[in-house]
Amino acid sequence: MATKSQAIGRQSVLDELSALLWGASLFGGKITGTLNSGLLGNLSPTQLSQLFVTWRSGFFLPKYAQARLALLDALLKGITFAIHPSHLQQAHHMAPNEKVRTTDQQQIQAWLKRRIAACRKEATGTLNSNRSFKPTTSLPILCGNSQEICGLNSRSRSSQLRELKRTIESELYLEALPGIWQESFRGDWLPFVSLLLADSIKNHPEISAFLSAETEKFADFEWEVFKSERDIQNLVQQVTEVLDNPQTCLGAVQIIDFDIDILRQELREWSQQKVGLSVIDDELNRETERELPARDPKVETVLKLLENSQEREGETSAFERRMARGKIQDNMPSVSPKSNRQSEEEQPVVLTGLPVPSRNTSNGIRPHWKCLNTLTGHSDSVVSVVFGVQTPENRQRSSYTLVSGSWDKSINIWQLKSSGRTHGMPHTLRDNSASVYSVALSQDHQYLASGCVDYRVRLWHLPTSRRVNTLLGHSVSIYSVAFSPDGRLLASGSGDQTIKIWQVETGELVGTLIGHSGFIYSIAFSPDGELLVSGSEDKTIKIWQVKTLQLVRTLIGNSAVTSVSLSRNGHVLASGSMDETIKLWHLKETTSEGGTRPAPTRTLRGHTAQVLCVAIAPRLQILASGSHDKTIKLWHLETGEHIGTLSGHLDSVNAVAFSPDGHFLASGSHDKMIKIWRAVG
Repeated sequence: MATKSQAIGRQSVLDELSALLWGASLFGGKITGTLNSGLLGNLSPTQLSQLFVTWRSGFFLPKYAQARLALLDALLKGITFAIHPSHLQQAHHMAPNEKVRTTDQQQIQAWLKRRIAACRKEATGTLNSNRSFKPTTSLPILCGNSQEICGLNSRSRSSQLRELKRTIESELYLEALPGIWQESFRGDWLPFVSLLLADSIKNHPEISAFLSAETEKFADFEWEVFKSERDIQNLVQQVTEVLDNPQTCLGAVQIIDFDIDILRQELREWSQQKVGLSVIDDELNRETERELPARDPKVETVLKLLENSQEREGETSAFERRMARGKIQDNMPSVSPKSNRQSEEEQPVVLTGLPVPSRNTSNGIRPHWKCLNTLTGHSDSVVSVVFGVQTPENRQRSSYTLVSGSWDKSINIWQLKSSGRTHGMPHTLRDNSASVYSVALSQDHQYLASGCVDYRVRLWHLPTSRRVNTLLGHSVSIYSVAFSPDGRLLASGSGDQTIKIWQVETGELVGTLIGHSGFIYSIAFSPDGELLVSGSEDKTIKIWQVKTLQLVRTLIGNSAVTSVSLSRNGHVLASGSMDETIKLWHLKETTSEGGTRPAPTRTLRGHTAQVLCVAIAPRLQILASGSHDKTIKLWHLETGEHIGTLSGHLDSVNAVAFSPDGHFLASGSHDKMIKIWRAVG
């Protein structure tokens, strides 16, 4: 096995890429459950780490030179396909008839030629670059031995694989590409390479022979795992299937912002047309000669400056900046508004074929809402509010129960009259050890749960105000808690990128849902309790089957998802995000299908800052959204029509919740106040 110093000394883009692909397939597949069966599913963490190191180190032995060239071919084809204008049109980043600007074509052509030449020279050892490698390339996932890698938890492996991907992208000088190409390329180049590598394993002997030979070497060491040569072939086939379905493993490496069906279709079309690397390169050359004037010297100067630049002294890496943001968010989940705000008068955008919203309000929903009461019992930001389901007992004493959680480390329980006024002062539950981020009530009014900054979930018996359990297991602040409709289960979503499901009665951990690659800000059970929906900083919404703890579906957004809410029948999902929009998704057809990236039914625009919370009324076709712009907006759930804007808070609106009958709306804000709203007129 190569030592760490030897590995560092020979680092190249191909070294990093091979470690990234083998790590994503083995560790990423393990995280998502793809490798829970077969021979790979039977390997212990120690054995899996040893197999990874065997593949990673053996790939650069002289006898596997042809395998190295096959990986190079996959890389060059992958980056060429990912940068081709027709791909951006297929992926809906460009309109079908949109022309590429002349200056953009110049940059793309110059970038592609340089990258192909540099990668080929580097692969054959003839490139002597003056640019030193970043310290991040000495990560254990690239240079460590099996013991070091086995000692990493799944989150650390994912983090290092993501950093490895960013390192490769840095060495490809993506800054030399036009902006839209940079974003598209980051999302699609690795899935392309994964699909092409899987094709190489199936159709070309070089990489398949490497995997078989090195796995046989591993089998000699781990002799009890394999019984025959057939076992080794089955293992290679299993890994090939993972690489051929990158959405099942790349969640550990990147946000899954690609449509695997589109990518496969493009590869099929290119294959049928015999469009190889040289053909695409020639095609771009012809386009350049036909449509472009002589190369712009300004473009050439910029490209040279980018490629020759050294890292500025004291500059933090993208990874370090992300970690810094994580620390800030761990203490303060809201962020400051964007500078490029949209006009509040901008109308909702219809993405797919539901009817265009009408301009009148003849839909039976009253557009005018009035603030009936302002509750001022908290001494710090109110970040969570929830109404309790009405029961015969509390209906006699008080029409509504409202619970609020605050950064002041307290939970207030308010009793509201039918007028919106309160019965005296709130009853307060205090646990001075931690700020509260989220509260939830069971439907039978027996239990109250709180998610806190100190990584703990606290469970309270509501009738007696007694804390009955403290649930431990998360390693970062808990941003969302939710009870199942029958009250037997409690789910908690955390900044540690996991969701945990607990038995309410015993406090026992039922299971942990792993798949997100960013903070989990919001979770919600479906009305029948069969599904759990989660929204995350990683721009995805994931739908999980509660009974099996399996991931059913991944919905892709354009920005961090701050809040999710389900309609009463479970057919419509609303999500709020940092890009100032609300998206509506139809789930009736979505949850039974595989794959990723179905389009939202509608995207609603109107807020001028990040949307921090959404809630769907239980008995009305109304959606409420709260934003960093200090307003609450009401929308017609079916048509997407903007019904009205509620103003009155002095700071960000962090939480909104409808009463069970939909008559009242409660909102909590950074201004430390809770407002009670009701439709009038």
